[in-house]
Amino acid sequence: MNAKAILVVCLLLLTLGRHAPVMAQVDGGDAKIRMLTADWERAWNTHDMRALAALFTEDADFVNVGAKRWKGRKEIEAQHALRLSQFLGSVWATRSVTVQYLKPDIALVHVEWGLDGYKDPDGTPREPRAGLFTWLVVKDGRRWLIRAAQNTNLSNLPPPAAAK
Repeated sequence: MNAKAILVVCLLLLTLGRHAPVMAQVDGGDAKIRMLTADWERAWNTHDMRALAALFTEDADFVNVGAKRWKGRKEIEAQHALRLSQFLGSVWATRSVTVQYLKPDIALVHVEWGLDGYKDPDGTPREPRAGLFTWLVVKDGRRWLIRAAQNTNLSNLPPPAAAK
């Protein structure tokens, strides 16, 4: 390889290194983050809002599917507990998880989910639904915790019509 080609490759690697997300973890980070999603599913399906809240940092931000924002682990637990009667018969199913490392100790996680067996506040059974969670997770010692979460219901709106 000539000197010019080597220079181009080096510049490309330097540029990618500065702007590309961290892609690999040497400590099994993916498995630990996926365990976090399994812990969420288990806490939800056992209706243990204390265990659910323990998956968050003390100062976490949570935006639910109704665009209500809760701040901090205590409020996240309290607000989930307040709504628990609607969800006592519900079953959460994690459908897929994707992880993208922003830094070795920070990752962006998308969790596709489905929910069945829950009710409206008045007790009327609801149809199953699905959605997408976006989590910002941070490494806290040997474990990962959710620092921020945005939950979104899957929309049944048709895609926009193609422009003419």
